[in-house]
Amino acid sequence: MNELQQITEAFKAAQERGEAVALASVVAVSGSAYRRPGARMLISDTGVRVGTVSGGCLERDVMRHAGRSISSAKTVLRLYDSLDEDLSEGFALGCNGAVLVMIEPADAKVEHHMQFQADCLRQRRRGVIATVHGVPGTDANADCAPPSSVELGARVSLIEGGTLRVTGIAPGALREALCAAVADALVQGRGGSWSRTTETGTVSVLIELLTPPLRVMVFGAGQDVEPLVSFGHSLGWSMQVVANNGGFGTRARFPRADVVHLGSPADAVATLKPDGDTVVLLMSHNFPLDVAALCALAPLQPRYIGLLGPRHRAQRLLDEVSARGVSVDDALRARIHGPVGLDIGAETPAEVALSIVAEINAVLRQRAGGCARLREGPLHLAAGPDRHLRASHTPAQDVVCGLSAHA
Repeated sequence: MNELQQITEAFKAAQERGEAVALASVVAVSGSAYRRPGARMLISDTGVRVGTVSGGCLERDVMRHAGRSISSAKTVLRLYDSLDEDLSEGFALGCNGAVLVMIEPADAKVEHHMQFQADCLRQRRRGVIATVHGVPGTDANADCAPPSSVELGARVSLIEGGTLRVTGIAPGALREALCAAVADALVQGRGGSWSRTTETGTVSVLIELLTPPLRVMVFGAGQDVEPLVSFGHSLGWSMQVVANNGGFGTRARFPRADVVHLGSPADAVATLKPDGDTVVLLMSHNFPLDVAALCALAPLQPRYIGLLGPRHRAQRLLDEVSARGVSVDDALRARIHGPVGLDIGAETPAEVALSIVAEINAVLRQRAGGCARLREGPLHLAAGPDRHLRASHTPAQDVVCGLSAHA
């Protein structure tokens, strides 16, 4: 279960228990930061938290302000800034970034966001949600509720095949423009920062693309599949195990798998219906079964196909599939990774599983998978213009992990 799922379920559980909660969201980042825009943490009035907004240095302060947000029923903006070099030596840990966090009490706008997440997960569809984090007349680190046609924390969302939903924005040109931006983001398949200048000032918005959990179909149920399923589950992936032998493919052996399917590869493909967004791993250690699986999968063009074994086995597998009349074109070959996994010197089943999971993540993020220290440029791509975030001109108060929290 990934963080998005955990927060969604925790919010629902808190509602059922009648607990008051606040939602803290990273809405903008400048420079280096541990978490990117869209990272969230849910905090209950009992002190329970789910999710993170940093590597651990901001959570304590955010939780304190979450309590104030809950009691006052007001949204709070907090800017944590380490771009200022004039920090005391004892706290200058070198993050060199600024993080803007919006802390909201659970109201109609937060409920809109949580319902959107739940719907995307349940329907397994992509969606886009826009969150307003800057409205005319607001400053970071102040309780914000000025009169405006758009509320701080207003949401606009759209799920594939659905209709636009708006909370906190009055009808008008701004609402129409933001709705159009959300619809375009869904078509383009990417989010980012968005702003619009109005007669009273600038409205700042974070637009996020949400995708359903990655679906990973593993054909095989050997010992090397067990750690793979565990790693994938920890990342929030939907793990599906296909076993041809009922003695190996038992639910008890794969408690973290979402599906354990017993049957032939062709039957599994017909039943589970993988698509172009599915990751497939052929790990049966049985050449005829791998051939049958790839014959059934090839016309569907899965996003990634990992083949266990040496390079010559992968080529032999493709030759056999082609000999059976199945098209093995360049598009299919581009999706095939054989031998599967990053070259990390893996030997044990757990190490092999680690290399496979790492390569899948690298491929999906369009990275080569090398050492981070050798990469030129930032590790994280900016969601929008990398500009210095500004707070109100008041003295810095709290200093945590080299970040000065202006108030």
